[in-house]
Amino acid sequence: MKIIVIGAGKVGCQIAQTLSSENHDIVIIEKDNIIQQSAQNSLDAMVILGNGANVLTLEEAGIKKTDMLIAVTSSDEVNMLACMIAKQFGVPKKIARIRNPEYLHTSILSREKLGIDFAINPERATAKEIVKLFKSPINVSQVQDFAEGKVKLIEFNIEKYFPFLNQQLKNISFKYPVLVAAIYRDNKIIIPDGEEKIIVGDNLYVLVEKDNFLGLNEFFNEKPLDMQNVMILGGNRIAIQTALILAKLGINTKLIERDKEKCDKIAELLPHSLIINGDGTNIDLLKSEGIETTDGFVAVTGYDEYNLLVALLAKHLGTKKVIAKIDRSNYIPILEKIGVDAVVNPRIITTSAILQFIRKGEIVSLTLLKEGKAE
Repeated sequence: MKIIVIGAGKVGCQIAQTLSSENHDIVIIEKDNIIQQSAQNSLDAMVILGNGANVLTLEEAGIKKTDMLIAVTSSDEVNMLACMIAKQFGVPKKIARIRNPEYLHTSILSREKLGIDFAINPERATAKEIVKLFKSPINVSQVQDFAEGKVKLIEFNIEKYFPFLNQQLKNISFKYPVLVAAIYRDNKIIIPDGEEKIIVGDNLYVLVEKDNFLGLNEFFNEKPLDMQNVMILGGNRIAIQTALILAKLGINTKLIERDKEKCDKIAELLPHSLIINGDGTNIDLLKSEGIETTDGFVAVTGYDEYNLLVALLAKHLGTKKVIAKIDRSNYIPILEKIGVDAVVNPRIITTSAILQFIRKGEIVSLTLLKEGKAE
């Protein structure tokens, strides 16, 4: 299949790398000269320097014989225009990353009129992932649904109190039917057989039926988590989308944002959430807002270091489950070892959703494990 990818950022490169490994013919369009050169050196694909919404550039990339166009630049407008042009050239499948939800919720700019077959909103997709983690009755790093939700894939961080340490999988007798699908150890993915042992520091990927999900808390001698209240740090789109979903679930939500003007705007969008204007790194503020008795805390500011710091602070002060949004994937293994319960990465979430759509038909469900090391 011939595929044009517009935008050689992290999402575009991840998609191009995955599809190229499956012997698809990939052409990438990137307008930034430095990024274009970097992509050309690291990917097994042709990388054209130019504007992905320019007809001449698209013709140079072979738009007339293209089976699919994937527009994932940082500009919603460029992504939409590229899909509109691709529609005129008769490209069968068009995918666009669109961040502004207003573009997708107006009859004037419907997906059909824009020629978009699949639109992904990274912020909303990330918010849904955060809520899914909060809804989990046990403390896990990742949870994904398969078989229309009947089966769950769960990621555990194995610590010294895990009851089956140093035992071969074939000798472990679980209370419920459980499949250890993968183990992440020493920066490598292991697809285990019965001889494999579970050791401290492993990330364990376990498949279990939805009805037996609650029973897994016995592994950790924990009571099921009952998420009644959540505190959110940051006033961006991810924070707002997360608060909106939590409010619909009846979960009390507080949102902390240091920008006063932004707080006023957020308050209009979130009538059922408490909006606090303040510095989220201030321990006195966190304590005064009840961080010590908060069930869930998520840091989703635009700064990885800030999210890491405050998430660890919230855990230290007594929050039951803490989540941090991290954009730099090389930070993720570190975070899992120092006390953050779960990490969300918008790039990985976006890439997973796009790959799932691309393979629709032959593959029903798909998720990426460990920044794309396994699927």
